[in-house]
Amino acid sequence: MDKMPLIAVLFQSVPEEIIVYSFGMAVVGEYINIKKITIAALITAFAMMFVRWFIPYFGLHSIVGMLILFILFWRYLGLEAWKAIISSLLSLTALILLDDFILQAILNLKHITLTEGFQNNFIRITYTYPHLVVFGLITWIIYYKKWFLIKGSRVSNIEYTKEKMKEPLILTTIVLSQGIILVILNMYFGYINKYSLITKLLSLIYFSLSIIFLKYFWSLKDEVDELTRNTEMY
Repeated sequence: MDKMPLIAVLFQSVPEEIIVYSFGMAVVGEYINIKKITIAALITAFAMMFVRWFIPYFGLHSIVGMLILFILFWRYLGLEAWKAIISSLLSLTALILLDDFILQAILNLKHITLTEGFQNNFIRITYTYPHLVVFGLITWIIYYKKWFLIKGSRVSNIEYTKEKMKEPLILTTIVLSQGIILVILNMYFGYINKYSLITKLLSLIYFSLSIIFLKYFWSLKDEVDELTRNTEMY
């Protein structure tokens, strides 16, 4: 697997992880603590540097990365475990999808393969900034417009009942897991220089429809929970 140089970790991975964690907090309606997120980003960036050094198999580093995201969302940033699962899946999927579309498009325009890009630190760092800017802008809009998928402390002081979370979490995890499998496959095709616009479009369509479905699903769940609470009060 690719061995990421220190300069790329500092100027590409760390900013990337800051946006990933910010997106993960925003999408579940939680506050962004930039200090804690920066520390989490540093931990993740350097951890993934070593993962890339010692795990030679493509795709495994993404699984390890998702596990690291989950642990830090949960144990360090304070999300409940079920929210940490959703944030990890959503954040990583969004990152890979944007990377796969925008970075690959830039490389194709420049007639550079992904492998060649990895070997040039300037290309490796600067060519990732366009999709990071887009990702950052999306995160900013979600956070300040409060376009959350799940209600969090920014928008509601009512906590979800753990006993009622099993089925919604299973459904959400299945939907998002299928999406991340698709984007990882697309990333692999790019890695072996077998670019496929059709599979990329399928991934984008699936991810978009998943978000629409899950937003409707969780909104409906909130309405049912609210109705149940009101009924119990009377």
